Amino acid sequence: MRVCIIGLGYIGFPTACIIADAGHEVVGVDVNRDLISKLKNGGLHIVNENGLADLANRAIESGHLTVSEKPEPADVFIIAVPTPFKVSGAYTAAVRPDGFDKAALEVAATYENPIADLTCVEDATQSIVPFVKKGDLIILESTVPPGTTADVVCRILEHGSKLRSVDELFVVHAPERVLPGKIVHELIHNDRIVGGVTPEATQAGVAFYQTFVQGEVIGTDSSTAELVKLMENTFRDVNIALANEFAIICERLGINAFEAIKLANRHPRVNFLSPGPGVGGHCIAIDPYFVIQAAPQESQLIGLARQINSAMPNHVMQLFEELVDEAKAAGRIVNAVGILGASYKANVGDERESPALQVAQMISQMGYRAIIHDPYIERYSTPSLSEVVSCADMLVLLTDHEAYRRELSPATVNQLSKTNRPLILDTRGFFDRTWDISGFSVRRLGVGS
Repeated sequence: MRVCIIGLGYIGFPTACIIADAGHEVVGVDVNRDLISKLKNGGLHIVNENGLADLANRAIESGHLTVSEKPEPADVFIIAVPTPFKVSGAYTAAVRPDGFDKAALEVAATYENPIADLTCVEDATQSIVPFVKKGDLIILESTVPPGTTADVVCRILEHGSKLRSVDELFVVHAPERVLPGKIVHELIHNDRIVGGVTPEATQAGVAFYQTFVQGEVIGTDSSTAELVKLMENTFRDVNIALANEFAIICERLGINAFEAIKLANRHPRVNFLSPGPGVGGHCIAIDPYFVIQAAPQESQLIGLARQINSAMPNHVMQLFEELVDEAKAAGRIVNAVGILGASYKANVGDERESPALQVAQMISQMGYRAIIHDPYIERYSTPSLSEVVSCADMLVLLTDHEAYRRELSPATVNQLSKTNRPLILDTRGFFDRTWDISGFSVRRLGVGS
């Protein structure tokens, strides 16, 4: 088959490579000229993805994958473009010259009336209208509110094309469900949900995905497929919100939340996720809003979970200020703050919607020198970890990369630091009690004193 993929981001490009490697003729399309130029010149815009570089080279060198700024005629069109959300009110951090406004900490960092921004989906659909013909398979992979495939994509195709009816096409929704760092493996091996606008579309979509997916390909209708993806990420968001709420409770009760969660998870039917400074990434921090948009009165728990997780950077700032106040009382001055981690989760180079960057921005707004380090993100890989530690009066651990576990110990930090034991704020349950025994002053999210 000839396949045209619109959008060469984190999902579109690996998908294009996999489909080309399976023997289909693929043209990958993106409106980003620099990205297309980079790919044509042998570069790669996505790093830290296991197996992607070799797969991309193989697909391009074989001639099965080409890239372009404009769509071309095809048998299958896949739309894999971003779907962010629009807000009527933006997050603001209240700051005064001498520090963070404590009153603002009581107000959750919430978004007012967030709705899905379908501009990219609409533009991508419009771009393929001149090329679609009877019998083509149109696939929307972008995460969207329920009803988008049938109401938005089909409407554009029906009104813009020369077809008598959209029923002459096979239109489906097939959401991705992958883990950053393992995208290639999971696109091939995970089960896949394919939902058609018609039963015939579902059959066509299932048959196509079975040509390159080794997991089970399961058919349903388009609205169900759209909701399933949102349910999966909302489940994680609600679970993290519960863990974060217990973390704050444990601080009040003088209990270690990480120890309590570890013990609770020994129950065969309990599986808490870990608390932290907030929720990030392109999916979990956004997808629940699409559910709220579709059914605002019925999604009370989902909305509350979003408020809890969105407020966690503010809670981190409260801990930060308390630690600074303790330092001042002891005659210590905090100026340079080493931010350990910019990615939203461990061991990946993905900073989209990262709460770590939100915390770093608030620390900077308070007048401190915030020095960000992340070994997985090129622009934050310098200065080096040792250079950051050597000049920091405080270290704030926001992403629990394994690299930090390997390279940081009480002895190495003591040796590097000009302050001789910098203050430490741990938001991930990263630093164990050996740091306290070694004389470090450690404040931990989720751990009461």
